[in-house]
Formats: sequence, C-alpha cells, structure tokens
Amino acid sequence: MSTLQLGRVPNQAPISIPARGYRLGVIGTSLVQHNENGTFSPKISHWSRGWLSWARFYAGRLFSCPIWWDSTVYVGWEPSGVGGATRYFQGLNAGVSGQTYAQIEARKAYLATKVDCDIIIIDDGTNDMGPQTKESIQAAREALASYYLSFGKIVILMPILARGVGSWTGGGPERAKAHWINRKTREFCRTKKNCYFFDWNLYWADLASTYGEPKSGYSPDSIHFNPKGGESVGYGLVQFLATILPAAQNFTAYPDDLFDATNNPLGNVLTNPLCLGTTGTLGTGATGSVANGMRVERSSGGSSVVASKEARSDGLGEYEVMTFTPAGTAEDLFYFRTNAANTALTGAVAGEWFQARCKVETNNYAGFTGVSLLLNDQGSTSMSAYAMEPFNSGSANEKWAALARAGYLETPAFQIADAAPNVRWRLEIRFDANVAGTPIVKCGEVELRKVSDPRTLLHWSAPA
Repeated sequence: MSTLQLGRVPNQAPISIPARGYRLGVIGTSLVQHNENGTFSPKISHWSRGWLSWARFYAGRLFSCPIWWDSTVYVGWEPSGVGGATRYFQGLNAGVSGQTYAQIEARKAYLATKVDCDIIIIDDGTNDMGPQTKESIQAAREALASYYLSFGKIVILMPILARGVGSWTGGGPERAKAHWINRKTREFCRTKKNCYFFDWNLYWADLASTYGEPKSGYSPDSIHFNPKGGESVGYGLVQFLATILPAAQNFTAYPDDLFDATNNPLGNVLTNPLCLGTTGTLGTGATGSVANGMRVERSSGGSSVVASKEARSDGLGEYEVMTFTPAGTAEDLFYFRTNAANTALTGAVAGEWFQARCKVETNNYAGFTGVSLLLNDQGSTSMSAYAMEPFNSGSANEKWAALARAGYLETPAFQIADAAPNVRWRLEIRFDANVAGTPIVKCGEVELRKVSDPRTLLHWSAPA
C-alpha cells in the first residue's frame, strides 16, 4: 500500500500510514447481491433488506458504493448459476447469489483491475459449508484477502454468517466448521496490516439461543436478510467504518445552489431544497401546512395525515413533518412529492445522469413497511430508481424495526434516454394500518441533480 513517510528520529523505523479512500467495494454471495434490486422493467434500487443499504442511510457520505442499471449477461456473474441470467446492475457491489468460494475466486480481479475502489468487504464460504472442508474454505478466504491486500486495498473480512437450524442442523458439522473458520479469520486479520475483521453476527445472531440463530424477524428463511436484520447489521457496519475512515462530510445545502444550465449545471433542480414556507398543496387525506412547491397526499388506504413544519436544530432549513393516523386493515401509501407530479429537466441532454436525495427521520412506530425515495424517468425508458425500496418476501412488504432513526436516502444514479424529459421525485411512505400507534416521518434537504457518469468516475470496465 502506498504510504506517507512521517518525520523520524535517528535509528527509528519510518512510521507508515495507509493511504485511505472512501470508495467501498463488496464481493460475495447473495448476502451481498441482495443489497440491490435490479429488474428488466427497468428499475435499479437499494433494497430495504440490505445491510449495505442501511449503511448508506446511516453513514451519510462516510463511504461511497455506487451501482447502476446494467442488463448485460456477464459470464460467471449469473445469479444462482442460471445461464443467461443477469443481476441487472453493475458497480462496486460484486455479489452473486449462490456462488461458492471457487466461483468468487474466478471473479476476484474485477474489484482489483476493472474498477477503482479503496476498501473491499469480503463475504466468502457460506455456500461451501456442506461439501468442503473447513481448512479449504478458510484457505480460500485468506487467499482472497491476501490478493486484495497485494493491490494496496484495505480489506474487511467478515465471518461466516450464522444460520437457523432449518438450514444448518443444530449441533451439525456446518455450525462447527463455521465457529472454527470464524476464529481462524480473527487470527488471520490480526497478522495482516490493513486487514480488519467485522463481525456482523454481533448484530444478527441471537446469542441467547442454543445455536446462535438469527434474531426473530431478522430473516425470511433463517439465511438471508429482512429489513430488521439489514438495518441492525448496516448500523453496526457504520460504527465500525467510522473507526478506520475520516469523518463523513455532508454537502452544505445552500438554498441558492440551484440548477443553471450555463453557470451551475450540477445545481439542484428542486427549487426549495430546505423545505421552507407553507404554500405547498394538500391532497387527498391530508391537512395542515406543506413546504413551498411540495405536496402531501394519500395514494391508497384509509388513513389520514397532518402535515406541519419544524425548524431543524442543525440549521439546515426545515422539516416537513407528517403525522399519520392509521385507519383500515391494509397497507397504506402516502406521498411527499413535488407539487406538480412531473419535473422537467430543462436543458438536459440524452445520456446524462441524474440522482435524487433527501434527509428523513422516523419515530419508533412498529408498522412501517417502507420510507422510500423514488426517481422515475417519464421518458421513453421509464427507468425507476429507489433508495430503500420495500422488500416483499412473498406475501407482504416486510416491516421495519420499531426504532427511531435519522439518515439520508440517495437513489442510484441513472442515465436519461431523452433530452429534457419529465421525471418524478417523491418520498413514498408505507405502513400497516393494522398496527396501533402514530407513525411520524420528517423530510428535508430535498435534492434532484445531474451527476457525473459513475462508470467514468470509477474508471470502470466490464468484467472479463
């Protein structure tokens, strides 16, 4: 790794500090891939089940892990080994569902030579626990970490994630192997510079259970993540990353940092970024006061909302506060959006990239199933991008943990297909109206901006 050589006294070895950056890549199995959700429709999302999605939410801009929609079928990257299948995304998430350590090994060069990143998180070996020996699994994990270390990367090696007894029998060989591998992984990380051990099991496993299974509600199948499990691990990861990375620096939300085709083409397309004023509009099911240029409305269900304004304690303008009264027996959906459903990207050129962002807070209501930011292109492709898209495990959207939270929602950037299209920016709030309580959501710092092509910023080239 490149180093800075500090001043030294005679006969003392130089002190080396690793050159740190905040571009974070992840490689592994479905436990990595499922942070994102790409579809043919086309749509590209950070999924609410994903621990990386929640890390993005809580971290602000502590790290960067961009992805983008890509429907190309890359050999060796087919989810679950299905020939001709695609993940529908590319970027710094290099997870592929169903893969063994040998298949991950075959793709390792991507994060080292095909795209720029500074930190690499490794999930490896969980799909090998049955057929392979503990020694061969651990050897593969150490070899992969050593490979990335040789390129000067900071490596974060994660242990084998705990599973329920429905997947690994209580007292069976897989569980014993996992304990051995995880202990050996700790030892390995202690012997390597710039190689760290992040134990996601601390935020996932019920250590009071006989076999350390996932906590109740954290998983739909005792293997993969629900939003509750993803949030717990994502929050823990942010606390860990804050110990090895420089402090996050958020952008200052200047009220006059607005789009100007000539002088500020990267300015905010939304004209009231700090949610000031009370001249916005009220739609169905809503009463109260709404920020200038914005609208609060019910899209479906029988619940109601009172909109109000609140000065933010950090000085960054105001929050739109939405206080809901649940009614009925269904999942209700509300929008906080621009007053006009469509926003024109005046002067935008086909092929340019756009992204949406906002700050949100929620209270500890137990019935939330989604607080998601949508950016939708009304042009010829109808591309959609979500930050924290709801996760439906088969019968209904999974509920979030009953926690008060605050963080940032930022959609993946996407490319517009037409010149000056209309787009839709909206915060979508979903909750189960059967759950007693008073849901409260606050939103501020609303943004819609042109951004640079992430492929160019990362010097990306397609996987070989």
